[in-house]
Amino acid sequence: MNRRFSKLKIFSVSLAVAGFTLTGCTAANEMSSSATENVAESQAVLASELTVYRSATCSCCGQWIEHAKAAGFTVKDEITEDMSAIKQQYGVPQSLTSCHTTVVGNYVIEGHIPAEDIKKLLAEQPNIAGIAVPGMPVGSPGMESGDYSEPYTVFSFTKSGETATFAEHS
Repeated sequence: MNRRFSKLKIFSVSLAVAGFTLTGCTAANEMSSSATENVAESQAVLASELTVYRSATCSCCGQWIEHAKAAGFTVKDEITEDMSAIKQQYGVPQSLTSCHTTVVGNYVIEGHIPAEDIKKLLAEQPNIAGIAVPGMPVGSPGMESGDYSEPYTVFSFTKSGETATFAEHS
């Protein structure tokens, strides 16, 4: 009988150890998942810091900066006299240029992009170099003119210069 009791006792202890081990693994996975979420959240916070390159004489760029701040972005305003060099440095296709160039995380934001499109870009993290609104369409953020708004397209672009529609606004 002692022998049976010992086998039963060993079996019970083994089950208990297995249970604790599985619980520990689950807790470790939960902690790992939580840590991953915290890293992603930290990256999103860092990515919400915009560096805007603009000319000192461009008033619509200042209005776009206010739009970005109102949407919750932190903005570092960099005044420069050579916007062409900035656009070239960050690989903005000539056909997509506008008045100001913004860098956020690993992306380039060219022109009067709505804040919601920047948030979408940062959330989805597509494999592109950036997004752009060519020119200065009336009604885009920073280019408001009363109730009038012309339709415009936000394009994505790659480092090799390929473009596609990212968002449309009317």
